[in-house]
Amino acid sequence: MRILYVLIAVSLISVMALWAGKLGMLRKKVAALLACVSLACGGSLLLLAVLPGNSFYGETITSVNLPQGKKLVALTFDDGPYPPYTQALLKVLESRQVPATFFVVGNNASRYPEVVRLVASKGHEIALHAGEHRDLLRLDRAELAGNIASGKKVLEGLTGKPVKYMRPPHGFRDWLVMEEVAKAGLRVVNWSVIPRDWTNPGVQVIAERVCKEASPGAIVLLHDGDAPAQIASREQTVKATGIIIDELRKDGYEFVTVGELLSRNAG
Repeated sequence: MRILYVLIAVSLISVMALWAGKLGMLRKKVAALLACVSLACGGSLLLLAVLPGNSFYGETITSVNLPQGKKLVALTFDDGPYPPYTQALLKVLESRQVPATFFVVGNNASRYPEVVRLVASKGHEIALHAGEHRDLLRLDRAELAGNIASGKKVLEGLTGKPVKYMRPPHGFRDWLVMEEVAKAGLRVVNWSVIPRDWTNPGVQVIAERVCKEASPGAIVLLHDGDAPAQIASREQTVKATGIIIDELRKDGYEFVTVGELLSRNAG
């Protein structure tokens, strides 16, 4: 059952309980309590769908438990490819010999296939964000399956390599999203560090937020793109990425892809 249907159901239960109390079919206190419990349950289920750091609906990777003493972190970038910012970011990463994971939108990849191939040729990991950047909670099963399949097909066709990971738009997922992602042979990867760089708060602010929150095994969410609008600048993120790398390296961190980070999992 979709989370949307659950919310509709609990709302109807709440309304019916309140009416039952008003009509004397239930004691008013009991009716009010039933309505509150129903709404609280629905609200909790919705929160669990939109908050990134839980596996209530299925395994959601947000960080990795590393062996003691290992200071690894994965930089990830969403919503691309998005010229000229994706290419500018690649230059920053190449200059510092840092691999990253790019969660790519399928229709953007179709528009800029040469950029996707460039990302892959530089040794970075290509993962799926979506076929089309839409809230997956709003899609029915057929739309959801088609969205995932189309994006995966495009990325694998461009790179010649299997796609293993997916980050749903906004990190939103429920039972059906997790089921369809698993059917596609993918694992859901969200994040543990989010500097909200898409709001363009300033280069130093982005860098400081990441460096403050980073810890061994962290997965950092940044953006090289601006899906679906593709109009906002990502210059601040590009500049902040260099600072983040330099500062975390001073603190002893090494940078790896999501796949490499998972391979170091201590269990």
